[in-house]
Amino acid sequence: MREQVMNNGGKIDGPFFDNDPKVGEALSLKYVVTNTNNGHNLPSGSLGAQPEIWMNVALIDPDGKNVWESGYVDSYGDFADVHSIGLAKGEVEFDDQLFNLQSKFLTTNIKGTDREMYLPVNFDVDQRPFLRAAPQPTTVINHPPGARMEARSIPPLGSKDAKYKIPAKAFQKKGKYRLAVRMRSRAEPIYFMKFVGATEEMIQTMNEWMVDIHPYTVEFEVK
Repeated sequence: MREQVMNNGGKIDGPFFDNDPKVGEALSLKYVVTNTNNGHNLPSGSLGAQPEIWMNVALIDPDGKNVWESGYVDSYGDFADVHSIGLAKGEVEFDDQLFNLQSKFLTTNIKGTDREMYLPVNFDVDQRPFLRAAPQPTTVINHPPGARMEARSIPPLGSKDAKYKIPAKAFQKKGKYRLAVRMRSRAEPIYFMKFVGATEEMIQTMNEWMVDIHPYTVEFEVK
């Protein structure tokens, strides 16, 4: 039922190439992600910055080898953005082309720029863990002062382009290549679950409940 609801709420079109695929040349392309729901954003029902929907795209060469990918996950199950534990440990590379519809909390310290945080709380600059009390009740404005949401979701009946540039090194030989794409959905990021003290069983269950939306593969010729 969950999978059916997610599949009915959106669609993927593409890939649309900006140039002809050739050996030894980079390939620019895009997919168009559309929210087919006329009443809710994609994703919807957010109590914060937890619900995740992101795109996973992989290029398979004529020998069946995965030669490029975006939207991959680390050993914990998180995609490789700035919050990835695997990235912090040097286990995976940063995914600089990640297409992610997850909204983010942006918080500020005493000075400096905004930063992404799992919860809308302001931290003191002291190294001791200490939550600074807000100057006014958070119940009035529903979030601490200095915290805001960076919305990335798609509005009802709207669409967004997921743009990619596959490097030239991925195209080393002529032949038939395949682009496999899917949107992936999960209720909570694993780094957030670890942050709030979730058990390993809870984390495993969350990863097992991950839903793949509209998976399909397109074959094309590289000359």
